[in-house]
Formats: sequence, structure tokens, C-alpha cells
Amino acid sequence: MKEILKIRLKDWVMEGELGLPDHSKALVLFAHGSGSGRFSPRNNFIAQFFNKNEIATFLFDLTTPKEKEKGEFSISLFSSRLIELIKSLRSNPKLSRLPIFLFGGSTGAAVAVTAAAQLKPQISGVISRGGRLDFAVDYIPEATCPMLWLVGSLDQEVLRINKACYKHFPEGNDLKIISGAGHLFEEPGKLEQIAEESKDWIFKILQGNAYSGKQKQVSH
Repeated sequence: MKEILKIRLKDWVMEGELGLPDHSKALVLFAHGSGSGRFSPRNNFIAQFFNKNEIATFLFDLTTPKEKEKGEFSISLFSSRLIELIKSLRSNPKLSRLPIFLFGGSTGAAVAVTAAAQLKPQISGVISRGGRLDFAVDYIPEATCPMLWLVGSLDQEVLRINKACYKHFPEGNDLKIISGAGHLFEEPGKLEQIAEESKDWIFKILQGNAYSGKQKQVSH
């Protein structure tokens, strides 16, 4: 089931698309960064895949039309809006029982990590797709939920950043390198791999098997 929701925040009314399949097991919110938004083809592809696998999704814009026009972007502002949004969705009786996961690409991953660090146990997990985790490095140790960091082997600068972050914060975090993938995962089959890896990880978290508080291994 698809539904357009309008969420009133402090400074504007946010509009987003809720995908709520029957028997949903979790809710994934897609946090975007600069240059992206609710209509991102990559996030929409992954959201549709999640919906087919009993995972609810919410696609939305963190940027006002004026900010988007000017190209303005602020991780602190966007994370505070994301926190407001999560609190509002928690009051929705259709969603209140669902564990919340955050999914962010590039700078959107920094927004997701920053919000998760402040909301702590209210967030069940964070998935970073090619994430610029260097923009949230101070918040990584404050996030109590497990995190999955997915990065392409061809995305050399972001891979370097993810490895550096993982070196300092391995506990509770999984770094998975997608062989043959660039920053946008546009290569054949790579976005499908991101969707599959993310879905499997979410269900492992829900089953209580993925997070033991011990150091994880980097997988290739």
C-alpha cells in the first residue's frame, strides 16, 4: 500500500511516500544528502525491493524547495529534521510498533548516523550506501545501534574513508565492500546486491543474530 503523508515540522511541512506492505516487519527511512531526495531512482528501487519483502519504507525530502534551489545542505539541520520526523511517525498507530532503520547514501549516511546517535535505542540500525562517514565521525561512537557500511571497491576515496572509520570504530559495525561497484552502484547487478544485502542484514538484526557487541570482520 502506498500513501502520501504530510508531516508538520517546526519550519515547514514535509511530504513523503509511505510504502506499507501487509505484515510489515520493520520501517526504513531513507535519509538523503546533497543532490538527492525523495525521487532518487536508487532509493526508490531499493524501497520497492524492501516492500516486496515485508519491509515498510518512507521516502521524503529533507530539503525545502528554496534550499534545494540554492543547493543548501546542513548535516546538523537535516539530522534535526530527521529526528522530528521519526518522533512524528512514532505517533502514527500504523507505524508505532515497527522497528526503525535508517538508510542513507553519501552525505545522507552522515545525516542518518548523526540522528541515530541522538535517538540511540529508538533506532534499530543504520545502513550506509557509499557513505561520507567522515562528516559524522564524532557521532559514530555515540550510535548504540548496529550499522552496515556498504561501499563499492571502485569508489576509492569513499572506500578509504569507510576503512579509516572502521579501523577506529569496528565494534557493532559491519563494513562490506561490493566488488566492481562505483559510488552510485550503477554497474549491472550492483544495486540489486545492495538491496539484497540490506534486506538480509535487517532481518538478521530483527532476529537478534547480527549484533553481539563484538568486533566484526570486513567482508569482500
